[in-house]
Amino acid sequence: MAGKRRRGYTLIEIALVLAILVISTALAVPYMENMLSGNQLNAAADLIKSRLNDMRSRAREEGREYKLTLKDTGTFCIEPVDPPTGSTPNFVAEEQLPKDINFRLRDCKSITVGDGARDEAEITEIIMRSDGTPSSDYEISFGGNEGPAMVVRIKGQTGSMSAGLSGEGGR
Repeated sequence: MAGKRRRGYTLIEIALVLAILVISTALAVPYMENMLSGNQLNAAADLIKSRLNDMRSRAREEGREYKLTLKDTGTFCIEPVDPPTGSTPNFVAEEQLPKDINFRLRDCKSITVGDGARDEAEITEIIMRSDGTPSSDYEISFGGNEGPAMVVRIKGQTGSMSAGLSGEGGR
C-alpha cells in the first residue's frame, strides 16, 4: 500500500483554504474602503477648486460678481449674483459632489451627501467679485464617515487656493 496515491483534496483541506481566504478578505476590505474614501475627497476638492477657477475667470471676463452655492442636496451651482438681462448668456453650472462626502463651509452645519442621514443646513455661498477675488476668506472641508478631512482654503485678498488634509498647510 506504500505506492497508493490519493486523488483530490479532503474536506478539511478545502475548509482550511476557504477560511484563510475569508480572513484575508475581511482584513483587506477596510483598507480598500479608506483608499477609495481618500480618492473621493481628492476628487471633491479638485472639482470645487476647478469650478472656483472657472468662476474667477468668468467674473474677470464679464466684469460682474459670481457666486458658488453649496446646497444641502450635495450639489453646488455657479451663477451670476445679478443675472444678466437682454441677450447676454447666463452662465450657470450645477454639479454633484461625490457620494457620501460631507462638506462644511466655515462654521456652517455639516451636510451629508448620498444615502446617509442628513443634517439640516443653510445654503451657503462663496462670492467672487468682478475683479476675480473672493469677497472673504473661505474654508470648505470635505470628509467621509471616517478619517481626516480635506480642506480647500481660499484667500480673500489674493484669491489663492490651496487644498490639503486638515491640519496641513495645503497643496
